[in-house]
Amino acid sequence: MAKKRKEDHELWERVKRTTKPLHSNRASQEFKAEMGEMNVARPEPIRGVPRIIRPYAPEPVVAVTLAPKPSLLDQSVTRKIAKGRTGIEGRIDLHGMTQAEAHSRLFRFLESSYQQGKRTILVITGKGTRGEGILRHAVPRWLSEPEFRKYASGYHEAHVTHGGGGALYVRLRNPVKALGK
Repeated sequence: MAKKRKEDHELWERVKRTTKPLHSNRASQEFKAEMGEMNVARPEPIRGVPRIIRPYAPEPVVAVTLAPKPSLLDQSVTRKIAKGRTGIEGRIDLHGMTQAEAHSRLFRFLESSYQQGKRTILVITGKGTRGEGILRHAVPRWLSEPEFRKYASGYHEAHVTHGGGGALYVRLRNPVKALGK
């Protein structure tokens, strides 16, 4: 047992010599005195070679002009549509379609309605079972896609008389303004 203590003590002394205290000025003075202040040579900086530090410059941003994201229609516009002061010029019923079918049909319908100069259309999605209709949630997402943005300027849930939560009023962009006339 005495032999083991002596080995442990010697090992500890060796470790102690190779460590440097983290804190306490007094401890570091004692350490320096104990170690005989070892001199460690620091490398000299290389002279004659200019060191160029370039400032960070982010990659250039490529501007892509997209039509603004469709927003919810103003309350006044929605009220006018619901009361019949602003007519619904077209309607499409997406009931019973798959998402792929509904997506392509809605796009074609928006495109043709826009070309015909229509401004307000009704998109009937259906509420689905327990109000969790797939198309009911997908159509607003689609209206935010770049291809749909060209035509739709805004949307809002329809009034109860037009289908309520299972339908949307979609306001189309003004083709006259788009053409710059």
